[in-house]
Amino acid sequence: MRIGIKELLRQPGRFASVGVALTVLVVLLVVLGGFLDGLELNQTGPYRAHEGRLLVFSEQSENLIQRSELDQAQSAQLAEVDGVAAVGGLDQIESTASASDGEIVDIVLFGYDLATDVIPSPPTEGAVVDGALADRNGVAVGDTLVIGPSSEPVIVDAVVDDLSQGSPTVWVSTDRWREIVEAGNPAALPPTGVNQALVIEPASGAALDELAAELSDLADVTAVTAGEAIDALPVVQQQSATFEAIIGLTFVVTLLVVALFFALITLERVGLYAVLKALGAGTKDLMAGISAQAVCVSVVALLLGFGLSVVFVDLLPADLPVRLVPSRLAQIAVGVVVTALIGSLFSLRRVLRIDPAEAIG
Repeated sequence: MRIGIKELLRQPGRFASVGVALTVLVVLLVVLGGFLDGLELNQTGPYRAHEGRLLVFSEQSENLIQRSELDQAQSAQLAEVDGVAAVGGLDQIESTASASDGEIVDIVLFGYDLATDVIPSPPTEGAVVDGALADRNGVAVGDTLVIGPSSEPVIVDAVVDDLSQGSPTVWVSTDRWREIVEAGNPAALPPTGVNQALVIEPASGAALDELAAELSDLADVTAVTAGEAIDALPVVQQQSATFEAIIGLTFVVTLLVVALFFALITLERVGLYAVLKALGAGTKDLMAGISAQAVCVSVVALLLGFGLSVVFVDLLPADLPVRLVPSRLAQIAVGVVVTALIGSLFSLRRVLRIDPAEAIG
């Protein structure tokens, strides 16, 4: 291993080609992961706002709020379960809003009963709006939004970032939500006493998984965490499948690049390795040196790639949904290092076949 490290330090230019290739692949992986995370986060703000709570849907809804209906009897039944501190309704409908700049924008209108760590208590008459409306349309606290085809006015009581669900969201009390929907699209209004979904606030110390299992045992309901509700969204499933396939293919290319480079390097070093074997070096020692070189090159490529990625993402238009999430960067870092290590092991067969006597002549 020490010989491999010394060679790397003495002749770094020899590894420049694979280092550049790995750096480009790291940038590609980071940008792809950023697009995937950005798209998912932009579609799931309302669900992530309910982290730490449970969402309850009807059993046949496949955890999709637009397919779910729960009545007052079910809500009362859930409220009686030990570990449940509060039960509140959650409803949504796609609509439009006229922002302060006069532009009509697509929104998702939510009706809700319970505050979360992200969303404040439902205003009596006003609304909580997504920060996307503030960023794109200049909406501010105190402004009046005109909602839906019936032009229902709501005053902005609060602006909360990161609540988008594809479109910006507007949050009003359940009663006000029903009034707006009834005025603009009565056919879409659930029957009195019926909510599309319910939010469960657990009692202090209650385990979410155990409480979810207990609630799901009740007739015709399924209780899930916010993360499980996100995983059920078709748009998230489709985006994840597409981008993860591309990211996986990029890791395969990374593996092939490293494997090919070190296979060629090994061919060039046959004489050197033969001498080292003749002096007592084992195959394990030689492979340790090759693997150490691959890991060092991959770490340098990661550092350069992450730095270039940050610069590149800053240059992208603000409306592109690219987000650099630390957990994703950590996954890429581990994946690149492990891939480089595995790629270096493709030289093992060639090293095993080196015969000192034949190579030296």
